[in-house]
Amino acid sequence: MMAKIAVLLAAYNGESFIVSQVNSILSQLDVDVDIYIRDDGSTDNTVGVIERFAGLHNVTIIAHKVSTRSAAGNFFKILSEVDTEKYDYVAFSDQDDIWDPEKLSRAVSKIVDGDCEGYSADLIAYSNSKGYSRYLKKSYPAKEFDYLFQGASAGCTYVLTSKLATLVRKSTQNLGSTDFIGRSHDWLVYAIARAHQMRWCYDAYAPIFYRQHASNVYGAMTTMGSLFAKVKLVRGGWYRSNVLWIAEHCGAGKKEDAIIELVRRNGFWDRLKLIGHASSFRRKKSESRVLSLFLFFGLF
Repeated sequence: MMAKIAVLLAAYNGESFIVSQVNSILSQLDVDVDIYIRDDGSTDNTVGVIERFAGLHNVTIIAHKVSTRSAAGNFFKILSEVDTEKYDYVAFSDQDDIWDPEKLSRAVSKIVDGDCEGYSADLIAYSNSKGYSRYLKKSYPAKEFDYLFQGASAGCTYVLTSKLATLVRKSTQNLGSTDFIGRSHDWLVYAIARAHQMRWCYDAYAPIFYRQHASNVYGAMTTMGSLFAKVKLVRGGWYRSNVLWIAEHCGAGKKEDAIIELVRRNGFWDRLKLIGHASSFRRKKSESRVLSLFLFFGLF
C-alpha cells in the first residue's frame, strides 16, 4: 500500500511560480498525496491561480481569513487545520520550487529504513534570471545541541511521520499567528523532534530545485549581500532571540537548561563557556567556528 502523505503548501504572492510547483507535487511517484494550500493574503493573483486546482479531489484550498504575516505562521495555520492522524506522513512545501518526482517516496524509504520520525535533505539552489545553480549541503552529522541553534535544512525538504506532525501541531496550538513573525517553522519543527528524543534522517541527496528570486523570505544565503544581511541579523540580536524562543517552545528540559541559561545571561564568562561547547551547536565545523567568534566578540 502506498504511503498517504499530506503536503502543506504556504502561498503568498506566488502567482508566477506556484503552478509548476503544484504540478511537481501532483506528479510524485509511488505515494498517495493530498495537497493543502493556504494563501496568506496575497496582493497579486495567487488566489485566482490556486483556485484552478480546487476541483481536484486531492487539493484542498484553506480559506484565508486573517493574514499571519509570516511563512512560519502560515505553515502552522495549515497544520492546525489538517487531521494529521489520518496520514502516514506530512510534508512542507514552498510555493516556488520544483520537486524531483521521487522526493516523497525516497523520504519515506529513508524514514522507514532509519526508524526515524523526521527527514530533511540537501538542495539545489538555482536562479533562472541570474543563470546559476549551486548544490547546498545540509546533511552534516547531528550534534548534541544543534537543534537549539539551527534547523535541519530548508523546511521544504522536511517530511514528518504522523506521530511527529501530531506532536508539532499540539506543541504549537496555543501560539498565536503573531508569535511566528520573524521565526522559522523548520527550525522549530526540528527542535521539537530532537528535544523529544526522536530520530532524524539527514539525506545527502538533493530532491528539490530551490528557486531563488527577489521575494524569497530567506533563500539560500549564497551571495555576499545576503551573507552580510545574515551577519547584521545576528548582530542585531535576532539569532539569540530565536535560540531562546526555540528553547521555550520546543519542549526543552533539564538536558538543555545549562546551555539556555548561559545564552539567556549572555555575559562575558557565559559566552566563554558557550564557546567551549560550540562544536555541539552547529553541524558544520566552519559554522561552529564562526559562532565562536561571534560569542567571543560579544556579537551574539
